Amino acid sequence: MDEQPREVSRVGTARALVSLAAVLAVGGSVLLCVAALLVGPALAERPGLPGALIGASAVFVGVVLVFAAAAGVVAARARSVRRVVLGGCGALLAGIVIGLAALLLLISRIA
Repeated sequence: MDEQPREVSRVGTARALVSLAAVLAVGGSVLLCVAALLVGPALAERPGLPGALIGASAVFVGVVLVFAAAAGVVAARARSVRRVVLGGCGALLAGIVIGLAALLLLISRIA
């Protein structure tokens, strides 16, 4: 049996990598939220801080989740590798940065 070489689409590979990055970003944000749930009760001596920490981490997860979904949509609709990578990874990076900014802003308002 002769094995014929398979053709691999560069655009499909880029889409898969953007999807993997989106899953990793969401997984990391959920891990941060779980860590906040574990650390929050230990900060009980400071009034208002545990609730702010848990709420801010939930906002971070929400923002990253929305931008990860947007990155998946952009990557699925793009026709070239450049647009897949720039649109998908750009949306993921923007989501993480905006989520971190919201997280720090919400924590700093209470603390």
